[in-house]
Amino acid sequence: MELLLLSSVSIGLLHAMAPDHWLPFVMMGRAQQWSRWRLTATTILAGAGHVLSSLAIGAAGVLLGIAVDGVNLFESSRGDVASLLLIGFGVAYMVWGLKNWGRHHTHDVSRTRAVTFWTLFALVVFGPCEPLIPLVFVGYGFGWHAVLAVAGTFGVTTIGMMLLQVHLATVGFSFLRGHWLEHASHVIAGATIALTGIAIRLLGI
Repeated sequence: MELLLLSSVSIGLLHAMAPDHWLPFVMMGRAQQWSRWRLTATTILAGAGHVLSSLAIGAAGVLLGIAVDGVNLFESSRGDVASLLLIGFGVAYMVWGLKNWGRHHTHDVSRTRAVTFWTLFALVVFGPCEPLIPLVFVGYGFGWHAVLAVAGTFGVTTIGMMLLQVHLATVGFSFLRGHWLEHASHVIAGATIALTGIAIRLLGI
């Protein structure tokens, strides 16, 4: 059990280092000038939904007697769809940024913030958390309390790593200043998110 929990921590850390787990939050936070609190809350909510969705799928696989390979196959296909949606969202936001270059309409910005927040949240929640599935199946051998312990350890580690990377990258990007960067922030954010989705597909991470 100790080895299983240690594995949950180490795998959670490595899993959260994938760029789609933190880079979109950094880029959207910078483009839309999110406060530190909003950035933190968004990352935590999305990270929790991301882990819980895969926990639910893994638990369903255990209850229905589906082999871990079958559940992982479903998670993998979900990942393919999620990466395509991430690319589509990035391209759409980049186009929106180009169309609204230099404009400052408070109503439109507020509405766009709400739409992009929920879209980004949905994309991260829909994205698979494949490394958690085998841990759930192994944990089930110790009982459901072990499954919850493994999922909780994995979730806290994953969200903690996401927050660390998000805030470190945000601080790093804060040193990049310029008038042109301010006007191009939405375009850069959309392009970066789309490239992140492409990288996920090409590298298989």
